Amino acid sequence: MTIDRAHFDDIELLLREALTLVSEETSGRDRDDVTDYLDHGEYGVAYELLTFVLDKQQIDRPPSLRAAGQKMGMSD
Repeated sequence: MTIDRAHFDDIELLLREALTLVSEETSGRDRDDVTDYLDHGEYGVAYELLTFVLDKQQIDRPPSLRAAGQKMGMSD
């Protein structure tokens, strides 16, 4: 089985972009937690946490977050 590293790189880039776009609207702790998951390649967990935080604070999800979710088969 071959791993498509470019696919995962795209997902990580989209998630980091989304986090940057909402960084001023989220707490430092939430940003640090999402970043930690991204740094360890836990993209699904990072996606779930970021969407939870944004939904809880009633912040619109950035398009890059939706795109990352679609690439992982996790979007709504």
